[in-house]
Amino acid sequence: MPSAEIDVDLHELLLTALASGDDGPLRTALTERSGLPGARMDLRLVAGFAGVVGRIVGGPGDAVPDIDRLAGLLDGWAALPPDEAPGDQPAVILPAAAVASYGVVGAARPDWWDDEIAKLRRAAADGRWRVREVVAQALQTLLAADWDRTVGELQAWADDVDPLVVRAAAAGVAEPPLLRSAADRAAGAAEVQRRAVAALRRIPTDQRRAEPVRVLRTALGFTVSVTAAATGDLALFDEMAASDDPDLRWAAAQNAKKARLRPLLEARG
Repeated sequence: MPSAEIDVDLHELLLTALASGDDGPLRTALTERSGLPGARMDLRLVAGFAGVVGRIVGGPGDAVPDIDRLAGLLDGWAALPPDEAPGDQPAVILPAAAVASYGVVGAARPDWWDDEIAKLRRAAADGRWRVREVVAQALQTLLAADWDRTVGELQAWADDVDPLVVRAAAAGVAEPPLLRSAADRAAGAAEVQRRAVAALRRIPTDQRRAEPVRVLRTALGFTVSVTAAATGDLALFDEMAASDDPDLRWAAAQNAKKARLRPLLEARG
């Protein structure tokens, strides 16, 4: 990331916070530049911070600062509750930055992958949509670094009873650039979508108005078309469109509006 895009030395601020135990100046630098309150949080800043963390943990052993203190800082930020870091206020950039860092750390240090994916799973159930969006991006960082390991984990997430965890799995694999590199990637991502659709189908009708379920339904309204376009297989889309479940039919109708699905639909007439 070009340094011109970030007008603060996050690397120096992070090292100072780790050395002193005081993350106040670092927090201030992030929150003041968050772009919030407003329509968009500054994701370049979030990615820039995560990149700094990745370079620190991926550096030579003698150059890595106190890892326990770094983990404590990130985990403390990730654990900030909504009353301390509301989803539309500057402080939400702190849990978002921590979550983005988990993805970068897991990619930089495969030996820490288990810990980082577990932290992302917890964050996937966060009630703040900005945090959940960064979870999906962090998962894509892990997928790019180790597709097989990560997609296998996300297939298990897609069977979860928590709709938000299922949603994270479906959204995480719905990234076209990741799916274009190999046919088996598209197939693995499609399996995540199949399981996510089955998870929504299993939710009792009287629970469908709950916000987490609505979030999952909305996600499936676009993620299925991403993997269908990558595989060229409309079987899951057709199953949803013909379902007696109104939420699955709604999600199918949303996918049908996506330009990426149009060539497949037109090809069969």
